[in-house]
Amino acid sequence: MKHEEEPEDDHTREVHVNSSQQLACCDDIKSSAVVKYATISMPTQFAQLQASTNLNAAPANWLRSNSEVERYVKNVQASWGRERSNFSSFSMAHCSPDLVDELDVISDSENIKKLLKIPYSKGPVSMMVHRIGKTLLLDEFDVHKHLIRQQQADWQWLRKFYYETVLQDMQEKDKCCLKKNKSRGYLQSRNMFSKFLYYSIKSNERDFIDDPEPPVLRVESPSLQVDQSTQAIPDPLPEPKQGEFQHTVLWTFEDIRMLIGTDLPIFGGGTRPCVSLRLRDANKPINILTGIDYWLDNLMCNVPELAMCYHLDGIVQNYEVLKTEDIPSMTDSNFSSTVIRDIAQNILSFLRTNATKEGHTYWLFKEADSDVVKLYDLSTLCADKMEDRNENPFTVPVGMLLYRVARNMGQRSGHKKSGTIRTLLKNCLLLLNKDQYSQVVTSANYLLSDLHVTDDIFCPDCSSSSSSSDADSDYDDENCENVNQTEVVNSGPETSVAVDTLRLPDKIKYQKNDVVRFPDVRGTTEERCLEAISYIAEGLQCLDLSVIQYKKSQEGHEEVPLRCNPLEAIPLRYEPIRKPDIPDSKSSEENKEVNKTALLEQHCDINPVMDSDLTVKKTNSLPVGTWHFLSKVLLLRKAAIAYFGLANAKYVLEKYGHALRYVKMSLHTFDAMRTLSGDRTEGHDHLLSALMGLTGDVRLMLVQHRNSLEVYREEYTYMNDHDSAIFHSADLELEGYEFQSAYEFTSNIETNLTASLRCYQRAIDLARRNEDSPERLNTLVKRLGNVRNELGVFYMNQSAIGADQATSQVASGPSGHIKERWKMSHTCFEVGIEAFESVKDVPNMALLTSNLGRLMRLCAQSFVYYVDDEQRREFGTQEKHYFTKACEYYISALAVLQSRDRHPEIWDSVSWELSSTYFSMATLMQDYAPLSSQAQEEVEREVTDLMTKALKYCDVDTSSPRQPTCQYRAATIHHRLASLYHNSYRNQLGDQKKRHLRTLAELHYSKASHFFRLLDSHCELLRVELERVAMCEYQLAGQTSANSKQRTLQTAFGYLLNCNSSVERIKEQITEVTECVNDYSSYEEEGKKLLGILESRLQFTLLNLVKTCSACKKGKCKDQKLLEGYKKMYAASLHSEVGGDESLLAKCTHMLDILAHVGKAYRGITSDTAD
Repeated sequence: MKHEEEPEDDHTREVHVNSSQQLACCDDIKSSAVVKYATISMPTQFAQLQASTNLNAAPANWLRSNSEVERYVKNVQASWGRERSNFSSFSMAHCSPDLVDELDVISDSENIKKLLKIPYSKGPVSMMVHRIGKTLLLDEFDVHKHLIRQQQADWQWLRKFYYETVLQDMQEKDKCCLKKNKSRGYLQSRNMFSKFLYYSIKSNERDFIDDPEPPVLRVESPSLQVDQSTQAIPDPLPEPKQGEFQHTVLWTFEDIRMLIGTDLPIFGGGTRPCVSLRLRDANKPINILTGIDYWLDNLMCNVPELAMCYHLDGIVQNYEVLKTEDIPSMTDSNFSSTVIRDIAQNILSFLRTNATKEGHTYWLFKEADSDVVKLYDLSTLCADKMEDRNENPFTVPVGMLLYRVARNMGQRSGHKKSGTIRTLLKNCLLLLNKDQYSQVVTSANYLLSDLHVTDDIFCPDCSSSSSSSDADSDYDDENCENVNQTEVVNSGPETSVAVDTLRLPDKIKYQKNDVVRFPDVRGTTEERCLEAISYIAEGLQCLDLSVIQYKKSQEGHEEVPLRCNPLEAIPLRYEPIRKPDIPDSKSSEENKEVNKTALLEQHCDINPVMDSDLTVKKTNSLPVGTWHFLSKVLLLRKAAIAYFGLANAKYVLEKYGHALRYVKMSLHTFDAMRTLSGDRTEGHDHLLSALMGLTGDVRLMLVQHRNSLEVYREEYTYMNDHDSAIFHSADLELEGYEFQSAYEFTSNIETNLTASLRCYQRAIDLARRNEDSPERLNTLVKRLGNVRNELGVFYMNQSAIGADQATSQVASGPSGHIKERWKMSHTCFEVGIEAFESVKDVPNMALLTSNLGRLMRLCAQSFVYYVDDEQRREFGTQEKHYFTKACEYYISALAVLQSRDRHPEIWDSVSWELSSTYFSMATLMQDYAPLSSQAQEEVEREVTDLMTKALKYCDVDTSSPRQPTCQYRAATIHHRLASLYHNSYRNQLGDQKKRHLRTLAELHYSKASHFFRLLDSHCELLRVELERVAMCEYQLAGQTSANSKQRTLQTAFGYLLNCNSSVERIKEQITEVTECVNDYSSYEEEGKKLLGILESRLQFTLLNLVKTCSACKKGKCKDQKLLEGYKKMYAASLHSEVGGDESLLAKCTHMLDILAHVGKAYRGITSDTAD
């Protein structure tokens, strides 16, 4: 605050203002103030002094501090003579980091007043300006103290710039650098004002009661939701302390928001609850600068009145009370409040337009009597004058404040302002030396990594995207216009503005040159995790290097010089010439520790200690109770989470080699984190459960994509610099690798599957202990069941390969190894079914039960025995046993599904497998009948039952991709049943039974013909027709009547004529079959054989028809015509134009020619007979 008797007239600029503006100006000003901090809870009550009170004499309570009020007045008085710190704005910003980037200015009230009085004052102005976000930090810079006095060596780079650039003429030094007023008159007036304040509180006797500590008034910020991730990292900065100012006020002046510190003494009492006291010499008028001081002080502190005490030579004359809004209209101190507002807006626009680089130091400088205010970017202009950026005393405070603001912003808003937080932290890292401020650098790197990867990235219930979609709000809401700024000279790092233009309304337009900000953290999970990994690596390197330096410093402190005790003998230390060869158990451990230390030193790019007397202890023993310990735990945990995100992203992209490598890194850092923290309980179970689940997924995918294992191996072995740095830092904390079996790369299928199985099982155990969501637990259980199924299939295939390699089986059956594989496969399937049953996964239960059926069929095939000539033995009881069990499993699978409506594809698949099992069992029993243990009739009955069951589960009506296969299977079953009944018919003796068997055989032959014709399988159809002819021939052999024989032969002849269409289709399909069938020669032989039989049966049937007709009674014209016709057809059937080695095509042509002639003749006699 400005003291009353300080001479100001010498620096007052002459200003001409319209009086009408001055009187009405205050009505248009908007001002409000909120106290953020105060050293006293309420305004101090004061007593109005009696006239003629002598202020030259000290009151009885002068300079006492027995009461709260006295301490308050004494502190106010002490602040007058105390020089402000060069970093007072930084202190206020540290105390209110939530306001940084929200306010426009943070500064001492005296600096604000000095800026607003520039157009009215001829005095110099010198302030350092820093920008953080939209907030400007202003601090007074004493040019005389720091640059003119030669004994000051801290500002050599700025002094050089000042003399070379600012002072063009060394003779102007005194003019530009006025010293602060510390004259005798100034000190006497300050003394008098101090006594005046003590006199004003003397009558308030109750204030003299001793009060041990003054209460502090704090206006707390509203409760905010704090991000726990930023609270976890230790705060490297000390707790900020208030107290440099008596009041810290949040002042809103028009649209400008400022946090200011002020020492204005505020009093109250009686009818005036809040008033500021001023002491003035009655002989001296109040000028404009003093009036502006009074007015601004009251506005900043929201004080409504000013009590002016006039004196003559220290004798009180009278009081005058003014309202704050009337101060601009005081006699001899007229000024326009709107002009002050315009000055404030113009200066702010000038600074915000040109001071745009965060972390840079700007110097706002105006020489005495100068008409120009200049702004220098010292960080740019003096870069070549500083050997080290730390020569700038503001570098470290700015970096520290950037860190605190970023940390506080992260705690308040999470990731909603991730772009701003990232910019603040990156600028902080640019300013701070990692060797000197390793804790802040480490913490900043951790916070940067946390911006990109949040701790909930591994939580399936949370969104995988941790980036915020909300953009940072603009620093200024007003629309920016392109205006011609003729009054502002922009020349890069040096800008200036004319003083006269500051008073003009809206003369300087803010061009919104905001601080360059990084965009919000967005991108894919992989991109964000990779970015986080780079910060984690930097943080760990900085931390490990700091640990080494810390331990070396501690070892240096521990070295205490030894002193001799005169009462004790000095022991003589000697060593034997020959030492026994005793292995030292500690030596290997010490070597290991030294190796780890050397590895760390090499990794951190530092030179190893060459002093042999200085040994570094075990590096992984972090000093307990220091920031290193918790910070490394948090960084390792963040690394584990980030690598988990990368592994998951690569897993989705099917790059399983990279995925397993990132899983390895995640588990390695997790193991180190848990080892370091000593927490092996439930503290990190959620993360470990997610890691185990993902590891199981990756190992399973390696099995399912085994053809690309070499590519995956190459991906797995790759490691970049960041990965290497993190791996080695984590390795320093480990004695062994707990999870090595989980992430170790191998091409062995069984190893991968068993590793996946163990990972899933551990993930499930952890999820149950953590009481995870039922959805996640069910997912893990399903994956466990799936890998059980894969492992069961693997063991089943292994046993099948072993069985195929055995070319002949002996009576002892399969080997013990194969049986062991059966048991392992069976166990896997059963445990997998239990897993799926626990989560009520019906489809997978059915599929695994079906796989059990497949296993049983494989077991049945393994019990097939061959004799020496590789002739298969008859169908055995072991085969039948396993086939029966296979059918039971398939039936159980259908029972699980209940109906086809719920899962039609699985139902059709299981039904087909069951039908195939019944069919295989029936076929084997039919072809290799166990006649040594069962009767023929019993075998036939059992085969018939099995074939019937096979037909039951063979769905020929439902339209599906499998429908043609089912129809072919049905045709084959009908054909086999027909052949079976045909064979039984031949061997049956009873006439009634024979007729029944013939009817059944004919029924199944008819159905077989229908399906074969539907499927265009004409070779099979031809075979069926010939078998029907054969059954007629057998029937013919038992007949005695000529008429019955004739009817039977005519039936057989009809079957033979029906073969014409089959032969035509065979001929048409010869080209297609040649291309599609691998073994065409066997197909051709089969076709020739069938056509040969067809020709011979045709000839046999026609010959017998001729004989039968000749044996009938002669004389009937009808019989004679038939006889002649049969003779002609028989003669035609005997016609042959090619040899026996004719091709299938020639055979078909020949047979079609015969059938054409025979058919034509048959139609002729049929029509004649009908007539």
